[in-house]
Amino acid sequence: MEDLEQFRLEVRQWLEANCPESQRQPMPPEEQYWGGRRGKFASEDARLWFERMRDKGWVAPEWPTEYGGGGLSPQQGKILAEEIRREEAEEKLQKQRDKARKQREKEERAPRG
Repeated sequence: MEDLEQFRLEVRQWLEANCPESQRQPMPPEEQYWGGRRGKFASEDARLWFERMRDKGWVAPEWPTEYGGGGLSPQQGKILAEEIRREEAEEKLQKQRDKARKQREKEERAPRG
């Protein structure tokens, strides 16, 4: 169990260090990259993020490494998915906090009558 918690910590750190800010949110279908000969990235950050995940083997995390996957166990694959969702959720939460802060500041500046 300790090994999985260590893995979770390493995944979290790697995601924080490697995931571009613009990619820390759920992607609408039109921005998702599915590869192929004519595949196009929605942005430079999307390309960078895909390449980092690909190089780590995490595009197909539970596939064997000899086939380009990450060689993760099912438990590790689950942790990776959880941590990716956590990154997305934290970004949404931060946006909500920023919006609330701006609204509060606006209200504080408004003249009181």
